[in-house]
Amino acid sequence: MMKDVVENAVWAKTQALIQDKYGKRIAFKTIDLTNSAMPSFLEGDDLIVPLNTKPVYLGEVIVNRGSLLSTQQREEVIDLIRFLVEPHVYNKHLKLKEEIEAYKRQMAAEAVENEDSNVLSLFNDEDTEELSLVKLINSVIHLRSANAMTRKKVALKIHDMAEQNLFVSFSDIARQMHSVEEFKSFDKTTVFVEDISQLNDQELGLLNAACALKVEGLVFIIGSNLADKQIDALSMSRELKADMNAILFDIDRLPFAQQTSTDVLELLFFSSSNSNIQN
Repeated sequence: MMKDVVENAVWAKTQALIQDKYGKRIAFKTIDLTNSAMPSFLEGDDLIVPLNTKPVYLGEVIVNRGSLLSTQQREEVIDLIRFLVEPHVYNKHLKLKEEIEAYKRQMAAEAVENEDSNVLSLFNDEDTEELSLVKLINSVIHLRSANAMTRKKVALKIHDMAEQNLFVSFSDIARQMHSVEEFKSFDKTTVFVEDISQLNDQELGLLNAACALKVEGLVFIIGSNLADKQIDALSMSRELKADMNAILFDIDRLPFAQQTSTDVLELLFFSSSNSNIQN
């Protein structure tokens, strides 16, 4: 997985951002340290940022001579790594896990059927990435901010980058829906939930069912100012809660100028490494 991380556009762009703004280079290691539970720590002159998503240890990012940065600069670098590198590495971890399970299932099926066909490699997605168009990594995205206008501004930016056709308010269409099946007719549509905490039980149920459909081209961008524990308390499926906690942008933690940055949003939410999107 280490090679996949450091040779991906996400890592290259993050490294370029930190190099240009702070004059520091970064490196990635997968060695588990006793300090991995800490948010960050110094080791000699280096700043170490462990990557942890829930109970999963993903590795660590080493900021070369990061101890020489000011406290504010360290916090900014740590935030960039948390926002850009950690979700990318976690997605790689999940993808590798899924590929391994798929490989095991395929091998088991071939053993039962006693087929002699060659097993295709499931561990190299470079060719697929080169041919892929701009594509969101998930059909559910959570935008967290105390400002409703900021949430909508970022949602519209993601909608444009994804080259979706329609941008609609969930509250507006929920009143007109007679069945969740109607969502299946939505093509290249972004459904924006302004604030999930303001939905009633019926609307939450509809949203939960609609997200579970996984309709191609249908994207749900969910806004809120809820902490992870508050999300876990909502009346929704575990899958939707997991998506909201994993595919998350804490907008207010980034400087205003970077909140709608194409580079930041592309690294957080898009899988294509050859995007032609421009700021």
